[in-house]
Amino acid sequence: MRYAEIIAVVLFVMAGAVKGKEVEIREEGGRVRLSNGAVELSFDSKTGTYDVIDQAAGRTCIAHAGMRADSWENRKQNGGKWKFQCKPESADDLIGKGKRLVVEMVCESRVLPVYLFAFTLYENHNGLVMGFGVRNTMPNSIRMMSATPLAAAEYFPGAKIETPLILNGAAGAAEPAVSHDLTRSCPNSMLLTASIDGRRRSIVWGGLANREFAKYVKIQKGTLELSADDPVGRLVDSGSTYWSQDTFYLDVVTDDPFSALETYGLAMRTANCARPNVYDFPTLCGWAVGALSGGPNINNSKALVEELEFARKCGFTKYSKVAVRLEPDFYCYKDGNTEQGWWDNAHWAKFGHLVSPYDTFAKWCAAVKERDGIPFTYFQLGLPSDDYAREYPGHMLFNDISRLQVSHPHHQPLVSFDYTDPGFQKHMKKVWGNLREAGLIGVKFDYPETGWRPEGGFENKYATAAFAYREAFRMCREGLGPEPRIHERNLGESGRPCLDVTIGLVDLQRTWGDSNEFEAKMVTVCGLRWYKNRVVVSYYPDSKAVHMYKPEERRTLLTMIYFVSGRLELATSFRQMTPEMVHDMSRVFPLYTEPRSARPIDAFTGVKDPRIYDLELNSDWHQVAFFNPDRKDEAVVSSSLSGVRADGTLGLDSKSSYYVYEFWSDRLVGKLQGTDKLEAKLGPLHCAVFSVRKVQPVPQVLSTSRHVLQGWLDLSDVKWNAEKKTLTGIAKVVGGESFRIVLAANGSKAVKASAEGAQAVLEAHPAGPDYSALVLNRADNGSVSWQVQYE
Repeated sequence: MRYAEIIAVVLFVMAGAVKGKEVEIREEGGRVRLSNGAVELSFDSKTGTYDVIDQAAGRTCIAHAGMRADSWENRKQNGGKWKFQCKPESADDLIGKGKRLVVEMVCESRVLPVYLFAFTLYENHNGLVMGFGVRNTMPNSIRMMSATPLAAAEYFPGAKIETPLILNGAAGAAEPAVSHDLTRSCPNSMLLTASIDGRRRSIVWGGLANREFAKYVKIQKGTLELSADDPVGRLVDSGSTYWSQDTFYLDVVTDDPFSALETYGLAMRTANCARPNVYDFPTLCGWAVGALSGGPNINNSKALVEELEFARKCGFTKYSKVAVRLEPDFYCYKDGNTEQGWWDNAHWAKFGHLVSPYDTFAKWCAAVKERDGIPFTYFQLGLPSDDYAREYPGHMLFNDISRLQVSHPHHQPLVSFDYTDPGFQKHMKKVWGNLREAGLIGVKFDYPETGWRPEGGFENKYATAAFAYREAFRMCREGLGPEPRIHERNLGESGRPCLDVTIGLVDLQRTWGDSNEFEAKMVTVCGLRWYKNRVVVSYYPDSKAVHMYKPEERRTLLTMIYFVSGRLELATSFRQMTPEMVHDMSRVFPLYTEPRSARPIDAFTGVKDPRIYDLELNSDWHQVAFFNPDRKDEAVVSSSLSGVRADGTLGLDSKSSYYVYEFWSDRLVGKLQGTDKLEAKLGPLHCAVFSVRKVQPVPQVLSTSRHVLQGWLDLSDVKWNAEKKTLTGIAKVVGGESFRIVLAANGSKAVKASAEGAQAVLEAHPAGPDYSALVLNRADNGSVSWQVQYE
């Protein structure tokens, strides 16, 4: 098991942990009760409604929740009269062990299928997991279109609700926002946090596992709803029972909104087996450098190989590998024919993307890897070339190309691929197999909305629109293997929803339209989904032209993308890189691999764009970014070190002291008490990065010069030997660059330093005699064991 995965398991168990009894199901007072000592579901089998109770607080958080399927609701007649049957079951799945209450919703007044709902509680977890299905007792096949296990549910009945805030669970380019509006609907999930009778409480409700349905949530008129829906529906044969693999999540127990959402994100990770690969390198977009940024035209195999030579010459490859993305993006406007669908060397060469001497993908990938680069490419998900459609009409939806001649925008095709067709699947298996053999490491899916087909027409008669959409990514993952990076440019164009349905298959979603610029709102759009970023998928706001910005703004761009997203994509050629650009960009590589992201801790304080991002590395060490989103005016950004996190504080121990060291200015801010406030005056679109570390009774590291995480990734095995009075560690030193480690003596005195494989010099620090800087130098990259002697 990888280290990051061990961390994820530990975090999931800790985040969802409850102190309670084993899960039990019992009948009491005409109700069936499912409980685990922390949460109780109380189901009324006469009305088919239920309550959800916080057992520790003795508070009913959800009351009179109903159920609905295919628009039939248990509390409304609609020509139907319903009865409910309950059945207890054991549960043992990816989330854990527990018990499940299965409810059958049976219509007594007309011929309808039996709708099924399941409610599961687990040992040591706060989340209530809900599922659905249908037993088709009708003489004909049916299509299950929707299911709502949480319908018109009253929240905090009878309570005084003050300062309510809602955060929607955005995916792709949909914008997340914290709002006071208690009438909202959106895909995926929601958080409600408010003062309830004087105490902060939170509710999270949303989709969990994703297979065949999109998930939608809403809040209105004092009620909550949570639904699965598909425009095509799931075909269920007569006489068969169908249980969807799609599930839902509800947490009414975790009060802190940050913990509530982070627990939810980890539950999504577990339920979907999501292990997003880290983009631990910058990606140079061959198209964006020229078409978007006015730079050289490098969107061909030869020019991109040359880019790696420029990356080496400017010195960046000392710090990181570089991915280069070839974008075969010829469109249909000339004669309708493109590379799309063929996806072979002949067509990529025909349209000028594979050129001599790298006129095959195998040659190009080999040349990229020889230069220590990483080869990426580009597919248009649902935009078939006209000649491909004519050659293989059976690979299209409905097996129909009769509208191929109709004029249309290139990204709104009237004829599109059927990813459930056996013939097309065989073709795609060959395509991905060839690219895997060639050495491809990553792929960007452009216009993925074109693969969401609400009209149906799938060869697989059981396929829903969501299932068919996922098939495209599933085949890519299966064909390329577990390590290559899969990128979904999910912009929600043409009215398609931005959904979480690909979680577990893709590594990355884009959050912004084509833009090489840096805007403050980009930070917010990524930052307000911190609980999913790097946990179930990474997010990023398109390629950035780093050469366009002054030093302070460039550092802000790089820092904030690092803190809130999971990928840096470049629209700047390495031919344009100055030494200063290389230095600044190198400070944000490598990326950390733990499944977590920086919290926007002032998100629930009324600000439009959060300004304080807190990356908790461990309980004693936080990396904090202050950000001024204003383009025109200076701003004072501040946060108390201790207090309630939802009030915009770091939530540290008020009884402890903390060193605060700012990275970009290489400056000791001071030794602050836990009751103090951290404050910075920032220019327009400027940032500051603080390493906040608990003061130890022995000498300790405060910062390094190598990376914005100031020691988390570039130092290891740091130890204090009390008997020898030595502080030791291992540093990852870049050849030709001084590696500075700032140290606090904490009452001792640093007297000398040494290192194996590097020159070591101990220097005074301007902060005063209790501080020093260990400077390490070596000619080439390597790990250096260092030691500082104290007295």
